[in-house]
Amino acid sequence: MPTPILNNTTAAAPALSLPQSLRRLFRAELSAMVALSSLAGYLFFGGNLSVHAFLVTAGVGSLAAGCSALNQWQEQDLDVRMERTQRRPLPMGTLSPQAALLSASLAIGCGSLLLSALPGSLPLLLGLLAVIWYNAVYTPLKRQTPFAAIPGAICGALPPLIGWTAAGGLLITHKSLILAGTLFIWQIPHTWLLLCRYRDDLRRSGLPNIFKTIPTQRLLRINNCWLAGLFLCYLLFPLFGYIQSPVLLISFVLSLFIVAVSMVKKPADVKQTDPIVRKFHLTNISMALLLTVLILDRLFVSFPFA
Repeated sequence: MPTPILNNTTAAAPALSLPQSLRRLFRAELSAMVALSSLAGYLFFGGNLSVHAFLVTAGVGSLAAGCSALNQWQEQDLDVRMERTQRRPLPMGTLSPQAALLSASLAIGCGSLLLSALPGSLPLLLGLLAVIWYNAVYTPLKRQTPFAAIPGAICGALPPLIGWTAAGGLLITHKSLILAGTLFIWQIPHTWLLLCRYRDDLRRSGLPNIFKTIPTQRLLRINNCWLAGLFLCYLLFPLFGYIQSPVLLISFVLSLFIVAVSMVKKPADVKQTDPIVRKFHLTNISMALLLTVLILDRLFVSFPFA
């Protein structure tokens, strides 16, 4: 039986305003990063800033927000047990389950309409696949296996493909697979580092516990292999000439080197979270860096002042 968590700070915490509740329901920061990855995919193929670029970014961002809201509606029983998620609007009681479900439906519907306005049906189909995979496959799978993050990582690989196909690219090419594969690989260390950071929450949730299968230190070592693979994927972009601006190319490689060196520390003790938190943030920064460089590189190439 899962151990319930009685968190007095939740009850004592000030009520969330409606904008704060919606921001947490939609996980605005994460949804914005997902939208950014779709814009990167659109520009990576060779698209320019246009109405279509806006439709892709807004549509994918809206779908991501809707997936988040639907996920929180699906996992109300889990969120109330975990310290990390107790400040979400449903455990706090600032939004009703019905309001969360309605918000999710509206966001997914809005995102679908925006993607349907694009040429061709593939971006919309990939967007709907992302919703189905996240909420109908990955979310229930978390209750069945501690390794749900691996198939769940497909969700992170789809947004750049939505942008890529919206710009007119074929779904399967070596260039699109490098971009989508990099996002896929990034999802694994991102998720496992988050689990390591909140080990107690995982125990309280009652979900299958990966640490009962793989000790924390061993999981961190395996995670380092995923991180090494991720940085090799990053290096494919300059290796294949996908970053054309010399300034951005040099900046990207140097920044990756700094991030990689910052991660190479003595293996974190299982009782110390600071090294894990640092590595988690650096992993996310490295992905934000890649997406930003890909977007800026295309803009520098497109505009005359580049």
